[in-house]
Formats: sequence, structure tokens, C-alpha cells
Amino acid sequence: MNVSPCFDAGSLYCPCVLAELGQCVACSLLRGEELCTCGWSGLCIYTEFIRSGKKVKPRRRSVSARVLKKREITQGPGTRAFIFEAEVPGELSMWCEFPGSFVLVRPKGFPERFNVPISVMSSLEAAIALAVQVVGPKTTALERSCKEGREITLVGPFWSGLQGLEHLKSRQGGRVLIVAKGIAQACAIPPARYVTGRGGTVKALLGGGPLNSVFAEKELARTGASVEVLPKAKDHNLERVATELAGTRYDVLLSAGANVQHKALRDLLEGMDDPPAFAWTSNLSMTCAEGICGSCLTSGFRGCKAHLPDGV
Repeated sequence: MNVSPCFDAGSLYCPCVLAELGQCVACSLLRGEELCTCGWSGLCIYTEFIRSGKKVKPRRRSVSARVLKKREITQGPGTRAFIFEAEVPGELSMWCEFPGSFVLVRPKGFPERFNVPISVMSSLEAAIALAVQVVGPKTTALERSCKEGREITLVGPFWSGLQGLEHLKSRQGGRVLIVAKGIAQACAIPPARYVTGRGGTVKALLGGGPLNSVFAEKELARTGASVEVLPKAKDHNLERVATELAGTRYDVLLSAGANVQHKALRDLLEGMDDPPAFAWTSNLSMTCAEGICGSCLTSGFRGCKAHLPDGV
């Protein structure tokens, strides 16, 4: 399956300003190289850029979103987290249905450096649900501004929140195991809905992680997934995951959690003779999510746009 190196390739936002600057993630020709190496069978970004008179598409625009509902997941001085629904334009919510969709959110009137990247938990007709863990100044400011009836500023959608998405796309009717812990439980719901909606089956192993709270169980069950809540364990439930993989043939293992979880599950797969494909949620720092600011750079890749190789 040929996959563009860039999540935005061929979208409403392509070609972007990176093409104009000779920094295109997907197109080697626009980067000044002599040969086409994109390996993609979709729309030719180079041709599109030349035909348009070397004009770039507009960036995603900021919109005001009204907070409809808010509920606490956890409270207390140690860990705070909450879920809220925001009213957004219908077109935006429609494009947020894809697995890996996320938006940048900040308090209204605050500068862009307060942007917080948040995965879309669910997409409604003209609203989206988002889960936030309060961990620093930006999320604290967002928590204070997220009051029912008040407006926040939102930019999106972006689609690079789930790496390895091509494994889900190429396996219609496949079997997927999701391991989701902490606030990343929210990231597990869209891919579960995507897989079951295409005739596949999903088993979800959920853990409270640093939140000490499992909040996505009912929502995942509504997608048709089989859900198991994991107890706290010294080995972080790796033995339970290994037992599940040994007893059932899965096509894809999806890790939704911290980078340490991603690494532990990758190491587990390396010890298998015929392991499933691996997908994982992105934990990169982001500010603009347009490949410009450099916050997301990892191993030479612009992580807010690029399909990352496994292990990066």
C-alpha cells in the first residue's frame, strides 16, 4: 500500500506554505531534489503547485467554539482531567471523524503559543468531544476558560494523531487489539469505531494510568468493541497483553498511551514470530501543527504532518 509521507497530501490544505518554501514533507521535487521519491499514487503535489501558479492553499482558520458541556474525569491536587463538548461548524466536525484527528485549542483572546493539541474523542453533527489532562500552564489556562456557555478558540482539523493508520485502512474486516491508558483512552474511540464500521472486530484493554480513572469504557462498548478494564499491575499489564496476543491472531496492535508504553509494546512484538502490525498515538509537542514552528521535529521528521517510520 503506497502512502504519502504527509497526512495533508491531497487535502484541502495541500499544497501548503512548505511547498513554497522548498520544505514540502511529501514532494522531493519541491524540496529541490532531481528525482521524485514520494512513492505515492494519489494527487501529484508538484503538478498541483505548478498549475496553480505556485500558489499555496489557505491555512486552517481559527474559529470560535462555544463550550456546550463539561464534566470532570478526576479532581484533586495530584491529577485533574475533564471532558468537554464544543460547538463547531458542521464541516469541521465531519472532517474530525477520521482516526487520528486532533485540533488545537486555546482560551479565547490568548496568543497561538497557548495552543494545546487535543485528540478528538468523538464527532457529533456540529460538535466535537475532547478530553484534557491538566499538566501545565497551557492546559491550566484552558481548564479555567472551559466553562459552559463560554467561547474558546479552535483550529483544525489535523490528522497526524495516529501513526500507522495505513495498517487499519488496508485491513478491512481485520482484528485489532487496542491497549489504551490514561487520557489516551479518548484516542482509542475513533479507530475502534472505524474498524468496527468496516466489518472488523476490536478488543480494547483499558487502564486508568496516571489518571487512576477509566472513562472510555461505555463509549468504546458503543462502537461494538469488546472492552476489558485492566487492574494496576507491577508489569504494567504486559503479561496480560502478551497472553492476549498469544491466544488470538490480531492484524494490528494499537497503543494509545505514553511513549514508554509504545516502546514496551514494540519490544513485546519484536519477540513474536509473526507479530501484528503496530499503530500508535502521537505524543509530540506541537504549537502550529503546520510544520512551521519546529516544536514537533523528531529524528528529522516534521511529526505534525509526516507519517513516521515505526520506532520514531
